[in-house]
Amino acid sequence: MFYMGGEQELAEDGLFKSTTNSGRSSLRLILESANLRNKKVLFPDFFCEVIIDIFKEYQIEFGFYHIKDNFQICLPDDSEKYDALYLIKFFGGITDSFTKACSSFQSCIIIDDVFSPYPQALTCNTPWYSFNSLRKISPISDFSLVYSNHPLKSINAESLDEFSILKYQAKKNKFEYLHNNQGNEEEYLRLFTEAEDILSNSKGIFTPSTASMVESLRFFSKLENETEARKTNYQLINQLLPDNSVNIDASFYSFAPVFLTNRDEIRSELMKKNIFLAVHWPSSKVIKNTISQSIISIPVDSRYSVDEIKSVCNNIKLMEYANGRL
Repeated sequence: MFYMGGEQELAEDGLFKSTTNSGRSSLRLILESANLRNKKVLFPDFFCEVIIDIFKEYQIEFGFYHIKDNFQICLPDDSEKYDALYLIKFFGGITDSFTKACSSFQSCIIIDDVFSPYPQALTCNTPWYSFNSLRKISPISDFSLVYSNHPLKSINAESLDEFSILKYQAKKNKFEYLHNNQGNEEEYLRLFTEAEDILSNSKGIFTPSTASMVESLRFFSKLENETEARKTNYQLINQLLPDNSVNIDASFYSFAPVFLTNRDEIRSELMKKNIFLAVHWPSSKVIKNTISQSIISIPVDSRYSVDEIKSVCNNIKLMEYANGRL
């Protein structure tokens, strides 16, 4: 039937959606919505330990499955004894084993998609919950999306304005320092630390700040160009460091993971050149894996030109050669 005018209609997509200020808040919303308190969850042996702390808030027991160097998943034979499976889209990518796990696991699935602009949506009937965290991949300080095929619990969430205010002030100070030679590095680093301490010490589910709601509109309005720039930088790193990089199948890239035999020494030398590369993620007493000792992450977002990416890769190659690794 042809019909013109009036309010615009909206098709139902079958998903339940919500927003919070961070991946931590989104996880708490998921755990409450899925009624996982006092249950058992199966985690990968390569991920951020902060996640464990959140699950401990809900008295959740946990076990681990192995992640290979190419981010393939190895689920144990007894995986079905767990009430939920925690899956990570490592650096935004999907592997064959990730897809297989999504289709074979019969209980609740939680998808950690913090490297993507939109959370991964599954087509299976198994209860699933997916979340991202734009503060991990963009200038936005506090914004996370949650998708699910099951209803999300209604929460009277409050804002955590003191966190976002400090975070945005730190970001502005860093911009002035890097681009206008104003202020100093110690000041904006102090503000970043204070902001993260506030988030770490806040045990609850919080809403995004108004500033981040506005910044998210700007981020999504430029998403197509940003996606293309990141893809170009990611492919360049793979081309320049073919023996160290991992080929990831992602629609949106945030970091290029690189494996270095002498990672810590090279990372320290790079810092002397003002190249500060993150480690996703360090091992600990709880989490043991074969990845954490050698992986380093190169950001690929549009702040960095092709020439700058080339310079970083060439520095890494020279430092590897100097350490007798080539």
